[in-house]
Amino acid sequence: MKWKILATYITIGTINFSCTKFVQVPPPPNLLSSSLVFSDSTDANSATLGLYVLMAGSPSGEFQIFNGDLDVFCGLSSDELISNTGIPDEGAAYMNALFSQNNTILGFWQNTYQIIYQANDIINSLPSSTGVSNTAKSQFIGEALFVRSFCYFNLINLFGEVPLVTTTNYRTNAVLPKKAISQVMNQIIADLNEAQNLLSISYPGTSGKVRANKYTAIALLSKAYLYNQNWDSAYYFANQVITSGVYSLETDLNNVFLTGSNEAIFQMPSNLQGLETTEGYNFVPTSNSIIPNYTINSPLLSAFETGDQRRVNWIDSNQANSLQYYFPYKYKLGYDGNYPPSEEYMIFRLGEQYLIRAESETMGAGGGTGSAISDINIIRQRAGLGGILASGQQQIMSAIVHERQVEMFCEWGNRWFDLKRWNLVDSVMGGVNGVCTLKGGTWSNYDTLYPVPNYEIQTNPFLTQNQGYN
Repeated sequence: MKWKILATYITIGTINFSCTKFVQVPPPPNLLSSSLVFSDSTDANSATLGLYVLMAGSPSGEFQIFNGDLDVFCGLSSDELISNTGIPDEGAAYMNALFSQNNTILGFWQNTYQIIYQANDIINSLPSSTGVSNTAKSQFIGEALFVRSFCYFNLINLFGEVPLVTTTNYRTNAVLPKKAISQVMNQIIADLNEAQNLLSISYPGTSGKVRANKYTAIALLSKAYLYNQNWDSAYYFANQVITSGVYSLETDLNNVFLTGSNEAIFQMPSNLQGLETTEGYNFVPTSNSIIPNYTINSPLLSAFETGDQRRVNWIDSNQANSLQYYFPYKYKLGYDGNYPPSEEYMIFRLGEQYLIRAESETMGAGGGTGSAISDINIIRQRAGLGGILASGQQQIMSAIVHERQVEMFCEWGNRWFDLKRWNLVDSVMGGVNGVCTLKGGTWSNYDTLYPVPNYEIQTNPFLTQNQGYN
């Protein structure tokens, strides 16, 4: 993995801070001098802020999970997006024919582990610091635990089994084999349970919602329990967020993704002044007469019911070459030179928590199917639609599948991850006798996982490739 130096002066959206020392991240992170980095709260705060800078990504456009590339690749892999860029890696993602030498896949892997290494250093080294107060330690360690768990949550949903790195010992980490998904998920849940006990309800040290608070950890915890089919716990934690009184659904769909949205639980500002969001930059054409870089695939476009205001407000179109091209329009702005940004990249929001609670209720938690219908209808009412006409677990679950498709499209790989956890991906891709009827080409069940980067296989003799890849 590449070495990076965290700049002595970093601007992250509304956050401006000076690092009193250089922090190398990583590897080998065992070369970090924790006694220097964490000699006082200023150093510990700078290192913690460095996690968010790494997540926001490099302005040079490196491929990584957290700066909008996940939306593109998972949208292409599923039934959401079509790429018009001509970029080979994106074409391979669309055809579900990724290869282990793919540069984007390597970026997803390396940059995410880079963030994990930095989080590990904070988690493991900060407790022994004598210059940082216990209150500050709790906040910084809680943030690092959240970040580490979020990294692993995305890694296992992309790659399946992955190495579980919880130390900063480079020699040990360099030869780690994969761990079972269940073991990594157990670590994610343990980290988040600890984090939500350490973090404060208020957002620390900055304006906006760009650093993790207690409900940020709880929101991901509800999602992790949902994916783990622990319905009671998923319900319990989603219900905590919904009933906290801290967040409320935006009645105007055009306000959902604005900076400081009432619905936002956790947002990420751009790391480049003048850039609103990378997703807005990727998706919104610079002219109304050109073909967008990414267009909405027909299964998603046809999924919206007549009168659905999400279709009206979150999808737009261009006419080019006498054809209509539809593109995602949740974010309206790309690079506009303005500061501070009007929009910030949404990571967790209240709308998803209602759908998590509804799914858990459908599976028997909380108030059961009656409460699930109420939660679904809250989301539908906001979209200008009437209540669902469904009864029984199967019909209500079908309604949830539909609502997640049209509510959470092109957000954090949700559709791709959902199809896999619901065991619907084969049927959606139309996999018949090895043929993908949705997109053409071939389809195999192992295409649900991305390949482990070939470079990582070559440098770690104990790391194995995912089934079906060379």
